[in-house]
Amino acid sequence: MPVGNASDGIGLYAGQVMVSANMNMQHINWSHDPVPPNLDLEHFGHLSSLLLIPTVTVGLSDYWNFNYTQIIGLRSMEWGPHVESVHHRTETSLDDFVNAKGGLLGDSKLLFKYLLYNTGHEAGNRMFLGFGLLMPSDNVLTSDPFFLEEDENNDGVAWEEDGHEHRHFALSDGNYKGLLELQYFNKRATNPVFWGIKLGAAIPFQDSNYGYKAGKSYNAALSTLFKPDMKIITNPIGISLGLMLLHAGQGYWEEFKDPTSLSTILIPSVGAIWKSGNGTLSLNMQKPLLIDGVGAGSENTLNNTFDAIEITIGYRHTLDYVIPWLYF
Repeated sequence: MPVGNASDGIGLYAGQVMVSANMNMQHINWSHDPVPPNLDLEHFGHLSSLLLIPTVTVGLSDYWNFNYTQIIGLRSMEWGPHVESVHHRTETSLDDFVNAKGGLLGDSKLLFKYLLYNTGHEAGNRMFLGFGLLMPSDNVLTSDPFFLEEDENNDGVAWEEDGHEHRHFALSDGNYKGLLELQYFNKRATNPVFWGIKLGAAIPFQDSNYGYKAGKSYNAALSTLFKPDMKIITNPIGISLGLMLLHAGQGYWEEFKDPTSLSTILIPSVGAIWKSGNGTLSLNMQKPLLIDGVGAGSENTLNNTFDAIEITIGYRHTLDYVIPWLYF
């Protein structure tokens, strides 16, 4: 689908198995003014993410599905100025740093979905209720990159002094979270031939091992699929349009507010879907637009800028194999 995971909107019957995967490529150009009071250096660079997100879905019965999802990824920072800085450098999330643990694995998710309505491949309504658990990886920040306690106690951070080197990014925030999800999709004979709404929430219930408490996050996504009325060069079976709204709540390092955690982002998308053997292949382009957060609004004291683009490739395939002890 245009937004979300390649497995969205699909309900399996007892014993069926589906494999799907999303490859998400994101590129962000960012910059901000010199950091007061003592770093007279403009900060700018690129943050790129390459995430592979495979999912296995099993029909436990005609009414219950189970999903397992694992994030595998790489984040890389290209630091613009050719000047050494305690704030930034050219680096990746693969390597450990002073306040970060590196690696390839991101968060994993276990999700159970109850199928209130499921028409399979036929036209009609599909409504799913989901709940589950997000388990963090070890690729996390191990200390506050803003030195918030020092800033409050000393009315500023002495960035030029030794011991202030830090990294700002990782693949995980280190928090265990409860997951809630509602999906409604409708398949039709006329355009749009497939459309749906997905609502989700992630509620942290255990802080990271290093004192970080993530905020609650919410998302709402609208997806549509249109059957082309004319022949297109690549002959896709569908043209997709989507819109997603993401909101991340306030996070904390101990009792101090994380100044970059609170954000609201709107993500329009456009793409296409092709038949690929016994599966389907999708390609989507997304343009994240910062509605609220660092880089938006009149209180942007450091003149932060944020410009991002995303490309997502998705694939899903329902196996011919049926688990015999679940099929009855």
